[in-house]
Amino acid sequence: MSASRNVTEPLSDIGLQGGSDLASQLALLGGDVTGALEEVTVPMYIVDRRGRIRWLNEAGRELLPGGVGKRLKDVVAPEQVHPTLRHFALRMLGREEFTDHETLLKTTSGQRHEVEISSVPLRRGQRIVGVFGVVRADRVIDRPVAAGKPAPTLTPRQSEVLQLLGDGLTTQQMADQMGLATETVRNHVRGVLAQLGAQSRLEAVLVAHRYGLLDPPSAIDPSGSGGDAPS
Repeated sequence: MSASRNVTEPLSDIGLQGGSDLASQLALLGGDVTGALEEVTVPMYIVDRRGRIRWLNEAGRELLPGGVGKRLKDVVAPEQVHPTLRHFALRMLGREEFTDHETLLKTTSGQRHEVEISSVPLRRGQRIVGVFGVVRADRVIDRPVAAGKPAPTLTPRQSEVLQLLGDGLTTQQMADQMGLATETVRNHVRGVLAQLGAQSRLEAVLVAHRYGLLDPPSAIDPSGSGGDAPS
């Protein structure tokens, strides 16, 4: 019995010492969290305030070979660059909350990956200096529209919803702008996806661009610095 207590007592002591926050517990354990993050099998990244990728873990480097050092606009699909940079700039300025979102990445092999991202701000004091993110889901989509196939017919409301999807708005943002209930907006989104034969909002935007249902993204840079967020 005494031998059993000797084995378990140090573990109990560790739990009682210091605070319950991550830094305190890692200090007590002597654990290396940076090395652990490298080995996690889901892609993780750090992007600095100017929109440049500063770090990718091993899974992230497999998703985006040579991605470290590139800017967001270099790894995001062309039709997603404008909304991505706009939302990024607003988040860096603290004018928009960090929320789970989807985007479309382009790889050096030419594939397009629809990814679902969870991200949080990295702060130095009160100032946001970058983003830490995790790619929660990844799906390759590259289904071209058949040549000569006519564009589907959308209702005026579906066309409006499609345009807002192309601008990167969330369901709540669309509901606020359109003056509709969120469930009504979701129903319109479902209708758009069905008409375009898309499985997701991002794929709907991609297909819509191929059909010419959306105007090409403008070259507006929300930060005024070639893709960087305000310093």
